Amino acid sequence: MSGPKSTRYTLTPEQRKILAEARERERKTRREMDKLQQNKNEIATLKSNLETAKKNVDMLVERLGTGKEEQTNIRTSLAEIQEVIQEAGIINEQSGLEKLQSINAKIQTTMKSAKKAKALYEGKSKEIADKLSTDIDDSISTGMMIRVEEAIVKPLSHLEAQHKKIDEVLNSVQALSISRELQEECVEIRRKAHEISNDGFIDNYYAMTVLPFVKKCKAYDEQLAEYGEEFEELISKHRYYSEYLELPIVQFVFSMDKLETLRLEVENLEKQCEQLEEQRHISESLDEVMREMGYHVVGSREVVKKSGRKFRNELYHFSEGAVVNITYAANGQISMELGGVDTCDREPSETECVALCNEMTEFCGDFQEIEKRLKEKGVVLANRISMLPPVEDYAQIINISEYEMTEEVDALEVVSKKQGENRKQALRRE
Repeated sequence: MSGPKSTRYTLTPEQRKILAEARERERKTRREMDKLQQNKNEIATLKSNLETAKKNVDMLVERLGTGKEEQTNIRTSLAEIQEVIQEAGIINEQSGLEKLQSINAKIQTTMKSAKKAKALYEGKSKEIADKLSTDIDDSISTGMMIRVEEAIVKPLSHLEAQHKKIDEVLNSVQALSISRELQEECVEIRRKAHEISNDGFIDNYYAMTVLPFVKKCKAYDEQLAEYGEEFEELISKHRYYSEYLELPIVQFVFSMDKLETLRLEVENLEKQCEQLEEQRHISESLDEVMREMGYHVVGSREVVKKSGRKFRNELYHFSEGAVVNITYAANGQISMELGGVDTCDREPSETECVALCNEMTEFCGDFQEIEKRLKEKGVVLANRISMLPPVEDYAQIINISEYEMTEEVDALEVVSKKQGENRKQALRRE
């Protein structure tokens, strides 16, 4: 039977797995590209810091002959950084997932080593600065010692001691992994603390504001350490699925509430992606099969009904004056029907009905072959909604003026007249 037919197709489990793996690989590749950009920015900053440290250490070695260990560590780190920066410079998305993962891992290892060299320098930076200061200008050093002795002789007041303690506590907080909001809150707490000039008020402020804030920051840092990797992975998925579905990209800041929201949203977006990807694969597979069998698209259109339902039509050339109209509905349903061609809305004549009925019968064998080849591509029948016979009642004329045509097609009536004239000419020759 090859009258009008409506079918819902689905994918085999194997094909669905292939698509899911390809989708996940593409997402991971994009995430590694984002990581690479972040790593390049971070290592560039680290390189700048180490170059500044190198100048001070080189001066120390040159003047006093000390600091050679720090000098060696910094030079080694800078050489490693330069090497990995050059290697990362030629990496792009086309380099592949494994190469991206490899270079990101190498950058992280290089930065870990460089940060140790930086920390070693910073731990001795005051000592280095003091030695250079002494060597360059003994008088400055003497002045500094005098001021230090005066500070020791004159003890801090309670208010000054509390201000100092608050500064030290807040400095330790800034070393944690906290959000921008918490960082801004930290600056504000520090500012307000230094505006307090009363001993009682400063003690109360420390107990009621500073300590609870520090506790909140430590809790955030601990949660980020435990769930941060999952959060970043979910953000990557959310961004990738949103782009695939052509939805706005949403920015997220880590919190336990946001983590739970992300889990739910990503699960929902992933299902939408799977459905859309399945429909696209079915559509692309059907188009491939039609082309393999000698059909080609001559026109198409996108339609949105008043109800909001959307569907897409594609016209495939079948014979002179006739096309196969394939309709893709948003719910995954696919309809196929053969029809004559004209540039206006009309009913087919009796002669055209007979001709179209014969064309529908001829298309019957092709339809069976189409479904056979679709199965080879992992597309199988899910539900046969209708399968009508090739009878004259289903003969129709398709108004191609409602389509965006990519190729000129003769109307069925014109073709019929041409065929009639050709037959008359043949009879006269006989």
